Amino acid sequence: MHIRNTLISELPLVEAIYAEARAYQLLQSGYSWPVFERAFIENEILENRHYVLDDGQGVLAAVFSIVWKEPEIWNDTKGNEAIYLHRMAICNQYRGQQLTRKIIDWAIVMAQQLHKKFVRVDTWAQNKQLTDYYQHLGFQWVGRRKLPPQSHLPKHYNNIEVNLFQIVV
Repeated sequence: MHIRNTLISELPLVEAIYAEARAYQLLQSGYSWPVFERAFIENEILENRHYVLDDGQGVLAAVFSIVWKEPEIWNDTKGNEAIYLHRMAICNQYRGQQLTRKIIDWAIVMAQQLHKKFVRVDTWAQNKQLTDYYQHLGFQWVGRRKLPPQSHLPKHYNNIEVNLFQIVV
């Protein structure tokens, strides 16, 4: 398995993985992401911020995106502090194979190469199961933040409370 940038031609597969992930989220926690607009995902791909974990046979096993700065969630306005992981989604057929760990390990190496201090994630504050999972993966809980009703963030962040996690690199 290896991580690489997502290709525009893979956009329908990415959307299918997110749909599968939303169903899994609802089943596990009662929360789920909204349907992401195609243009939103496409923009991440074009900006080389969207990635796939390829199983080596050309099958997409997982997807995720990154951002380089998080002024509204983490007060990192210059992008000097961390790599921020977002929307990690694992295909159901690959669950239990430690793919999230592979993504995190990849992000740690990238953060080291770029002289960042942290790898960071956030999740809905009410999602105890995911909060516990991130801590199991080595993330330290560093607080909560109530996000405003309107912001420059993707719509699904409006007016929610998130738990903040980081791994020191």
